Amino acid sequence: MDLTSQRKPKRKVLYIAKKGARVRKKRKIRDANGMGERTDTVDRISELPEPIIHHILSFLRCPKDVTRTSVLSKKWRSIWASLLTFDFDQKSFKAQGGVLADFTRFVESSLLTRIAPLVCIQKFRLHMESFDSKIAHHIDSWLCAATAKNVKELEIYVEVKKRRRYTLPRVLLSAETLTSLKLYGCKLDNYNDIKLPNLLQLSIKNACINVDIIQSFISSCPWIEDLRLIHCYGLDLLQISTLTKLDRLEVHECQGLKWVEIEVPNLQTFWYCGNNCKSCNIKLKCCKSLKSLTLKDTTMTDELFHDQISNCPVLEKLVLKECNALERITILSQKLKKLALIRCKKVSEVVVDAPNLHSFQYTGKRLVLFSMKTPELQEAKLYFESMAKGTSKQPGGSKNLRWLQLEEFLGKFNRSKKLKLVGRHDKHMLVSEELRDIRLFQVNDLKLEVISSSSNLEDILDGLLRTTHPETLSVVSPSNCEFLKLLHEKLINREENPSCCRYYSRKCWRHYLKDVQVGNKLG
Repeated sequence: MDLTSQRKPKRKVLYIAKKGARVRKKRKIRDANGMGERTDTVDRISELPEPIIHHILSFLRCPKDVTRTSVLSKKWRSIWASLLTFDFDQKSFKAQGGVLADFTRFVESSLLTRIAPLVCIQKFRLHMESFDSKIAHHIDSWLCAATAKNVKELEIYVEVKKRRRYTLPRVLLSAETLTSLKLYGCKLDNYNDIKLPNLLQLSIKNACINVDIIQSFISSCPWIEDLRLIHCYGLDLLQISTLTKLDRLEVHECQGLKWVEIEVPNLQTFWYCGNNCKSCNIKLKCCKSLKSLTLKDTTMTDELFHDQISNCPVLEKLVLKECNALERITILSQKLKKLALIRCKKVSEVVVDAPNLHSFQYTGKRLVLFSMKTPELQEAKLYFESMAKGTSKQPGGSKNLRWLQLEEFLGKFNRSKKLKLVGRHDKHMLVSEELRDIRLFQVNDLKLEVISSSSNLEDILDGLLRTTHPETLSVVSPSNCEFLKLLHEKLINREENPSCCRYYSRKCWRHYLKDVQVGNKLG
């Protein structure tokens, strides 16, 4: 086995840095006898501006890799010391054999070495997989040190085990320079001390919160643009009306939440994912700027949905996921560009009048009736997952009415757009450039995609073969089309031992292809 194939791609950043420190370039010089060449060693990466090198180092997730760059040269030693991003990930450290005590010593040693000469810190990230209350005072000192250096972005992840949670120090909730705060598994006790006047992004995940905590953040952080509450519990009411700069709001599976009322004129993205079978009233008031709406609500009825959608006149993207109470969806929109319906179990009919719709996706276990006026539709993805028995054929061998309606729907695509239909089932794939008079596989687990031929043909083919390693590939197309020529070139003229995936353990489709045969099927 080639051991290099198991090497992680992120390590390549460090390899490139080392290689760059030894780059040679040729300089031509004139001597008495004419032109000559001299090769000088030039460290090109070290010549880059320091902020760019800082950005390169930020892609190294393991702290030890960042530390190792200090041996490249004296300049790199000073660059590492002046790096404004502190990223301490116990998971990466543990993967290399380190224990909690070693990780603690490493963090304290790094801070002692680097933090003193700095005036400010751009980002401080701490990821703890095994929290122990005995080291809580160490974490307090690390966060206080970052706060004292005017940290701007702070991310704290503490894995919760046996209900032991880390309580944030008070000084953290009054850090006036903070613009981004992301918390996971932390305990918020001192919410009366919150004072974050410059906070723009707030994310709280897997934490116990209540109305008082949220209202304290809202009143003390008036400039929040991005607010996310994920897998939180203890909150039954969420009301937001004073965050005038709020641009994005996400609420994901917050246990016990019963009422959400949003009245923010500048809100552009709202994402709500509720708990299964738990009812939550959602009211979007005066959200006239909303452009992206994602709803996962198992109890939302047709009437409630239509009330919500009528209050979003400039909506461009709509995603409905597992809205199992919906039966008939009607959408009339001049602005809508993307529409996705994912596993809405009871939906039987979809009526859409959207002249600017470009992309449509449907995923479900049943064929539904599509009635769509979408002249600009350029992409459609239809995934039928294990459809119920009896939907394939009617008695007597005639086609099921829904299959005929589906084929008719595909035939309505604008032929001037030069679209392709891709059908996938099991290990079989169909690629057709003719969307009219198409004959579909009447089978379960069918995936259909209508894609634009204006895209790069090679990228389309690579994408299709990468996700599915087909045993048979059928192409319906004129014999002189570019797609057939490319397909022939890629498959017939392929290498016996491809070298494209030499450094990766997961191989692309070229390594799985066994045989290719070309023939004509008539009739």
